[in-house]
Amino acid sequence: MSQADAIILHQYDMSPFSEKIRKIFAYKNAPWHAVTQSMWLPRPHLTPMTGAYRRIPVLQIGADLYCDTRLIARKIDELFPAPPLYPKGLEAAADCITQWADRHMFAAAVPQVFTALGAMLPPQLMEDRKKMRPDLDPAVLLGMVPDLKNELRVFAASLDRTLTQGGFLLGKTFSVADAAVYHVLWFVRNAPDAGAILARFPGVQRWLGVIDGMGQGKREEMTPEAALAIAKAAEPTTKRLADANDPNGLTPGTTVTISSDDLPQDRFTGEVLALDVDEIVILRQSPECGAIALHFPRAGYRIAG
Repeated sequence: MSQADAIILHQYDMSPFSEKIRKIFAYKNAPWHAVTQSMWLPRPHLTPMTGAYRRIPVLQIGADLYCDTRLIARKIDELFPAPPLYPKGLEAAADCITQWADRHMFAAAVPQVFTALGAMLPPQLMEDRKKMRPDLDPAVLLGMVPDLKNELRVFAASLDRTLTQGGFLLGKTFSVADAAVYHVLWFVRNAPDAGAILARFPGVQRWLGVIDGMGQGKREEMTPEAALAIAKAAEPTTKRLADANDPNGLTPGTTVTISSDDLPQDRFTGEVLALDVDEIVILRQSPECGAIALHFPRAGYRIAG
């Protein structure tokens, strides 16, 4: 595999969403390069490629950058189709569980971790997260925790009913649904009270242990400088693609601004290069590395002309 084709994940080891993708690499036994980024901005060797996008992880292949773990998971499954990440006949169930875990379940986890471990977290991290969510208030988070403990126990009990039977959430093999739920429990069990709640469910504990032991695939380290140099030397490989059934008549060549539905202040402007039912790709020019193709999922993002 040449440097231009290298599969690069911009991540940091404490990132729960990065852990989701690391376990997918493990399941695929796939080769990948880990570029360790800061837990907070600035990220001087990533921002030239992604612009305003502040979330981690980001997948890079040459000058194509994939944002959001739902899209990253699909790209990895495309690159390494065996074993499949989406069980045949259960694709909708896998997607629904993934969206539930990424949004609702993760929202129940964050206040429990931040309030339990806040004193040990770097102050720069909290300041950065307040920029993402100006309404972030430790006192408010603390007040939410009792109800969120109740929710976590309900979630764990529901999962346990399936997991006590052995196997994984959607059958005998690991799937994207397992990766999505795992990364939330991997994160929230760092809060002592949450960890104690999870410990009462033997099926959940067995399943966590199995996924803990999967490793991280064929991981190699890469510097941020090397990843930026690869993007600078490459050109996007995504081909121009129209969606004949786009419900709003969006076409390649149109200039659009994209933002996520939960972080509307972060906007990405570029020319539509390709789009289909799941994905939109915009072309942006960066002074530091030239043309970059930014890939976003359609669900969960807002597109304005």
